[in-house]
Amino acid sequence: MLVACLILLGVGPGPASLAAGEPRRIVPASAPRLALVIGNANYVKLGKLSNPGNDARLIAERLKQFGFEVTQAADRDLKEMTGDIDDFARKIKARGPATVAVLYYAGHGLESNSINYLVPVDADIKRRSDVAGRSLSVNLIAEKLSAAGNQLNILILDACRNNPFPEGTAPQGLVGLVPMGAVFGMFIASSTASGKAAFDGEDGHSPYTSALAEAMATPGDKLEDVFKSVRRQVRLATSEAQIPWESTSLELDFYFVPPAQPPSPAEQLLAAAKETGNAALFDLLIDRFPGSPEAAAATSMVARPTEAKAGEVPATSSSAAALVLARAKQTQTPEAYDLVASLFPDTAEAEEARAAAARLREAMVLNSAGPNYEGRELVQRIQEQLGRLDCMAAERSGQFEAATIEGLRRASLLSDERFLWYRPTMAALRALKKIDTKEGCGRQKVVAAPRCLRINSEEFCQ
Repeated sequence: MLVACLILLGVGPGPASLAAGEPRRIVPASAPRLALVIGNANYVKLGKLSNPGNDARLIAERLKQFGFEVTQAADRDLKEMTGDIDDFARKIKARGPATVAVLYYAGHGLESNSINYLVPVDADIKRRSDVAGRSLSVNLIAEKLSAAGNQLNILILDACRNNPFPEGTAPQGLVGLVPMGAVFGMFIASSTASGKAAFDGEDGHSPYTSALAEAMATPGDKLEDVFKSVRRQVRLATSEAQIPWESTSLELDFYFVPPAQPPSPAEQLLAAAKETGNAALFDLLIDRFPGSPEAAAATSMVARPTEAKAGEVPATSSSAAALVLARAKQTQTPEAYDLVASLFPDTAEAEEARAAAARLREAMVLNSAGPNYEGRELVQRIQEQLGRLDCMAAERSGQFEAATIEGLRRASLLSDERFLWYRPTMAALRALKKIDTKEGCGRQKVVAAPRCLRINSEEFCQ
């Protein structure tokens, strides 16, 4: 029996590191977005697959939500697949060098003579010599996309499905390691590691595509972080039987869903003025940000006739500073504290705000520094911290099971930092490390009715 698998390894030198102080370059959200999505399931000679059609439709729908212009194709023979990719490359070139292109493929894939291939539905492969002429080379696909001259191409291959070819329809021994050099501007993602099969899935979608559809919708996750999340989820879902990986030569940061932009100082000040109704904040906004839409809104609000309350004392600069500082304490972002310091530089509130902004930025640096763990190792590290805090007494197995989830739920009550207690994340690990052992779960008391969440048919209450 043959389990065909696509092997993709990047071997070229990585992109040059950014010069010291050079800002990272981000692909603007306004860049043209194109996608070609192919799902091959109904193979004529090699056996049918259950889920590539469903997987392709799911990813196509996701990409449309993210602003991609999507071309969908299903059950393509060799001539049709070749034409699809040629047309896609021409379309990319016509849209210009700023274009972001995604090619997603679900179906059979294999390797022969150190070359990777995607298998069309009409392929009749009975011997190794049949592969090259009856399949489509991944190298050739990458070259055609690269030749379009655009800034970013993303090639996602959920191939290597674990459904074996029918006995006698394909030669044995097509699984192996083959390096694939990373072409500049190309990101290649493979659903499983070298020489391994990718599960086709039993719930209508492959584990890889299910994880991808979820991860790519996370706002503010860079492309590389999306696929780190996919790898983690697939490893856990398959008990580490399937481990996806990627090859990249990118120098740009790309987001399927860009991070939310922090509100501008004028927006923050207008929000604070509207929430408090304090005339001094409206006047301050008009004075500091003249000509802005927020100043125009503030002018309109101030111009509305109002009845003066008996004995009302006009707000002072100090009270205005206190109001803006109170809002910064609610939002807990460095930018909100910066606003206090810039608007009221010589006040006690400004001094407090500068110190708070510095602490937040220091915490951000600490959170982004140090090693990152994934899969079983991450779960084991979390379990070590839960044991230290007396939040978990079970064996530290590396499995994210009920005892660990319950322990992480209890530990979340000990920290002011927010993290998902029902998932293993680096944010959770970092938060646990900051909790003093003396403040562990042994000191917890029930002070309110529980709030419950159902996970895998089990209820966990907070």
